[in-house]
Amino acid sequence: MNAPRRPHVRPSPDAPPPALSGFTLVELLVVIAIVGVLTALLLPAVQSARGSARRSSCANHLRQLGLAVHAYESQHGAFPAGAQLHDQEKLPGVSWRVLILPHMEEGALYEQIGPTPDGGALDWSAQTVVIAPLVCPSTPAQQDNPLLLKESKYYGVAGALRSGGYLDLEDAQCGDLSANGFFFPGSRTRVAQIEDGTSHTLAIGERDTTFHDWMTGANWRDAPPTRVCSFAASNIRYPVNADRAEWGYFVGDFSVPPGAEKTILLNDLNFASLHPGGAQFCLGDAGVQFLSEEIDFTVYEDMATIAGGEVRGRP
Repeated sequence: MNAPRRPHVRPSPDAPPPALSGFTLVELLVVIAIVGVLTALLLPAVQSARGSARRSSCANHLRQLGLAVHAYESQHGAFPAGAQLHDQEKLPGVSWRVLILPHMEEGALYEQIGPTPDGGALDWSAQTVVIAPLVCPSTPAQQDNPLLLKESKYYGVAGALRSGGYLDLEDAQCGDLSANGFFFPGSRTRVAQIEDGTSHTLAIGERDTTFHDWMTGANWRDAPPTRVCSFAASNIRYPVNADRAEWGYFVGDFSVPPGAEKTILLNDLNFASLHPGGAQFCLGDAGVQFLSEEIDFTVYEDMATIAGGEVRGRP
């Protein structure tokens, strides 16, 4: 049996509308304030997580480069030279980055470039190609230069600029260049030469400033080639993340006279990164280590040489 239907009663046109529930102005302001506080609390955590992810990706890039360098050594009996030196003055030679391309699944690009016996290349157009493992994810997007040349932020460690062990002397633009480290022009370091141990020796590091493309290794300024500008390896002469305006750069002189003009020298551009507190390095065994900008500078120099006789644990 169906229940009786209730009659529909229309509201009186004179009846007031039903009250609507909602936020008062005070409640709305409280909610906005709470959202603002939560955002302020969460934003640093989100930024930190992104920074950690970029740093981890950067470490993977360095590890990939280290493994490619070792694959090259297994094939050729020596690590690639920090740069080939072209037979002719002021003509660029290719960098170690070019030489390891076949071991980074870039064999076709290597064949296109065609490194030549005189240290150069048949095709330099690959300067405009982006090689992902050569770029740190923390690096801001590169502003295209007029030639569309692409950079790398990973540089070989030429050594520590101590007394002796120089490859070139007193070049007005580039300065001295170390020759007691893993990578320098013409180096071709062998494992047996790394007397300090591959796990204690820096091979590749991050650099936040560069003036050349990823392909170019070095050129020399006069004959015989005693003055060399390196575009793929750097000295360790200044601390990690050093303030260039504070330190300045001077040509091969540790006792700079007061009032001397500070000059930026290409070979001395220090290793630095956009990671807070330090920079990452690939060691000679392809391991990756983050070095604090507070690292003792003597220890840092010791790690830059391959046969300095210093046996230290990792800092």
